[in-house]
This record gives sequence, C-alpha cells and structure tokens, in this order.
Amino acid sequence: MYIHAGAAFGNGVAAMSDQTEATISRYRDAVLACAVMNFRQMARAVTAHYDAQLRPAGLRATQLNLLMAIESEAATTITGLAEILAMDRTTLTRNLKLLRDRGLVEKKRIVLTARGRRSAAAALPLWERAQRQFIKSLGSRRWEALLDELAAARASLQSPSK
Repeated sequence: MYIHAGAAFGNGVAAMSDQTEATISRYRDAVLACAVMNFRQMARAVTAHYDAQLRPAGLRATQLNLLMAIESEAATTITGLAEILAMDRTTLTRNLKLLRDRGLVEKKRIVLTARGRRSAAAALPLWERAQRQFIKSLGSRRWEALLDELAAARASLQSPSK
C-alpha cells in the first residue's frame, strides 16, 4: 500500500498525481533491480541458512568465519583480517571483542584460545553440511558460476574507475 506523501502532511490531497505515481514506479523498479538490495537479500538468506545449521555449536556464521580466518593464520592483524573478510575495521573490532568476551580469542593477540579451537572444530562439520546443502540446492555449476561472477563484481569495484 502506498500513501500519498501529501496526505501525511495534511494538505488534503487524496489522489496521487501522475508525477508521484511515476516516481513510485521508478522506486519500485529500482528496488527490484538494485544490486545492493539483491546482494543483501541473498546474503541474509544464506546467513540465516548457515546460522540455523551452526546453532548447535553456539556460533553464528560470521563468528565462525572470523574464527576460521584467525586459525588459518591468513592474517594476524586487524587490518589484514578486515581485508580478508571484507569488513570495516570497527565492525571487526566489535566482533573480536564479542569473541574475546566469550573466551574464544585471546585478549592481547589475534589467536584462538583452546576453547576457541574447540568451538571452531565443533562448528566446522556443521558448516560443511550447510555448505553441501546450499550447493546441492543451487547446483554445483551454478555455484561455481556465481562465485566467478561475485569475484568479477568485487574486482570491478576495486579497480580504479575508468
């Protein structure tokens, strides 16, 4: 349901003008085609799938990704981790604090505690099952093509503008 903006301000206009209808139509088209919205919808749906599968381990997908990135020694600095995970440094710092508060990451260094290793080890088979289910539902060819397309989209945004 769309409410005429003028009605919200009490000017008594009951019907939408052609300009307002055209604008609403443009918004509707933009929402459906918006890359940001479509990627976020997909990300939320995939995240919800993984979160549900990881629930028995007491971790969310984003937390397990962080634990695995730390344990793989892919990066040992906040900046390095932020780059690998494509996260803002302040968001990463906040997420690290939550994991440190739970005793999963050491306080002074970016390494897992023994408890953090156990949590990641318990969650990894759950993640693997979620991954298999996701790829099976999508199809492996489509999954590979999607990974290629997402990598190309990321690269196009990281390239200097022409």
